[in-house]
Amino acid sequence: MARHSSAPRQWEFASRTTDDASIGALCSGLKISEISARILLHRGFKTPEGAEAFLSRRMDLLHDPAKLPDIEKAVARIAEAIAKKQRIVIFGDYDADGVTSTALLARYFEFLGTKPQTPVTFEAMVPERKNGYGLADQAVKDILAKKPALVITLDNGISAVDPIDAMNAEGIDCIVVDHHLPGEVLPRAVAVINPKRTDAGNTYPFSELCGAGLTFKLVWALSVHFSQSKKVSPEFRAFLIEAMALAAIGTVADVVPLVDENRVLVHHGLKLLLSTKQPGLRALLEMARLLPDPNDKFAKDKGAISPGDVGFRVAPRINAAGRCGSANDALELLLTSSTTRAAELAQKLEAFNSERQKIEENIIAEARAQAQATLAARPHCRGFVLASEGWHQGVIGIAASRIVEEFYRPALLLAINKESGVASGSGRSIRNLNLHDAMHQSSELLVTFGGHAAAAGLTIRAEHIDAFRIQFEAAVFGMVGEEDLIPRMTIDSRIELGHLTPKLVEELELFEPCGMGNPRPMLAVCSAELPAPPRLMGKDEKHVQFFARQGANSRRVVAFNYAEHYNALCDCTQRRNLDIAFRPKLNTFRGESNVEMLLESHRICE
Repeated sequence: MARHSSAPRQWEFASRTTDDASIGALCSGLKISEISARILLHRGFKTPEGAEAFLSRRMDLLHDPAKLPDIEKAVARIAEAIAKKQRIVIFGDYDADGVTSTALLARYFEFLGTKPQTPVTFEAMVPERKNGYGLADQAVKDILAKKPALVITLDNGISAVDPIDAMNAEGIDCIVVDHHLPGEVLPRAVAVINPKRTDAGNTYPFSELCGAGLTFKLVWALSVHFSQSKKVSPEFRAFLIEAMALAAIGTVADVVPLVDENRVLVHHGLKLLLSTKQPGLRALLEMARLLPDPNDKFAKDKGAISPGDVGFRVAPRINAAGRCGSANDALELLLTSSTTRAAELAQKLEAFNSERQKIEENIIAEARAQAQATLAARPHCRGFVLASEGWHQGVIGIAASRIVEEFYRPALLLAINKESGVASGSGRSIRNLNLHDAMHQSSELLVTFGGHAAAAGLTIRAEHIDAFRIQFEAAVFGMVGEEDLIPRMTIDSRIELGHLTPKLVEELELFEPCGMGNPRPMLAVCSAELPAPPRLMGKDEKHVQFFARQGANSRRVVAFNYAEHYNALCDCTQRRNLDIAFRPKLNTFRGESNVEMLLESHRICE
């Protein structure tokens, strides 16, 4: 369900292009409506060939892994370790992307181990969040204790220059598989597989793969090697197709842009989830109520799992293990072959997730109160630094996102450790503010910080928080204006209610999978009537439904978590018209299809 921000959003309509020739070519070449053609054109697809590739999501659109930097070196070193029966440690991250990456490569090594010629001696591990991200001191100690000949880092390692030097000094080779931005110096590893490398060795055409996507490419390259051919053999191909499910979860969970080959991975991977035979994945999907269950009225009732399902129901359960327990429980769940153990671990993750939700709501409530007090004291404040000793370090990033949604101001939340006197923080930003740059202006007060424009992390001595708050608020005030504090939503197309047909909705469904970088098409119907009063719906009456009418055409409108606008909508009935921004949905019941409008925002016509 959509969670509507309490900050009113300004509508921005995509420019109405006058490129009639391109629109005509798209309409005739793809047999689509002018509305769909205009949306494709707005998103950069000017020819039927390019648009068809985007809409088709064909597997042959995946790029050749051989173009990744150092991929041949990585394959050669892994093959050598397998041939010499050397111990390999797979070291991932504790978030959903890292856990799915680790599970994917571990399952591949198990698959290789079923063949007499390629037994693999390996161990898969992820760190505990409390010990720090990536190859922190404790992680290096744990790895050294296992005495491996080769370490493969997944979804981390690109900034671990010193830790990898330390392992090199112990005679341990390292392969880094990471999608995060490289620093000025690359780790001295056998191979550094990263599509964001800026040196001449990188010819890969797409830079936005996540850790699980890169791991999938490594497994693909290994499969080519072990198939002893330029193409993978049927048995390796079958493994790779099944592995797309894990790659899809990691891709959605890490919120990388769903464009180019990410879109292909997610489209096919999510389709495969419904038929997966992996006990852990099935137990996880059952716990998230995403597998059909005729006895559960709350279960997913159609044969498709969406990116939203993964983002809001699957990934949080995996992440909750690392936040409120041990990420190794999530890893074991994805690796177990026992249905009994899978059910036990899925239940454990469910308990972690419930605990996470309670902690999160408490933090959000406290942070909201601090934000409101800040604005009461300083009405012109354009950025928040909120802190408490009682906050859970593993949840403050989620809470920061919610504060930004509600107040549409950049927010940094700090969890203070009273014993050490150090606070760990996580921040989220708004569209027109580079959070990393804003923090950099106060870098002398910070112990560490890092991140990018939209999100960042930091540590700071508790006694410096007040000074940092003053400097951060001043920096943000100088970087954004009042107009930047108004959230905006882009409307792809203004349409008449009569144009909202099942065929149009089916066309727009080809834009899926949608997410970051490829949002679901947003439409607007302007000056619609409300012929009858709206109704509250749902157990707690948090949702609203009503009918919109234009002339002889009428459609049902559903607005989730919209009860705060109920009275205003009632006042509009038969008195004022509405502009309605929405995403269309096709409901099919007993062979009859009806279009519904999932409301995102409304404006009352004057």
